[in-house]
Amino acid sequence: MAYKFSCRDTGLDCDFKAEAETMDELMPKIAEHGKQAHDMAEISDETMQKVKAAITEEPKNESESDKKE
Repeated sequence: MAYKFSCRDTGLDCDFKAEAETMDELMPKIAEHGKQAHDMAEISDETMQKVKAAITEEPKNESESDKKE
């Protein structure tokens, strides 16, 4: 499975997207983006719920075909 996140899906006007093979790989990418782009020193419980709701799972072969070369 591939896990995908789009910041816009949390309600923000932001084009950031991240993808990883595991949630453990994806979450640090999202956290770092929150710190850098949105000045979030910490992620609140409410924001974490929005983030988790915005994460989608897709079969790995579909995510590979979506990648640009």
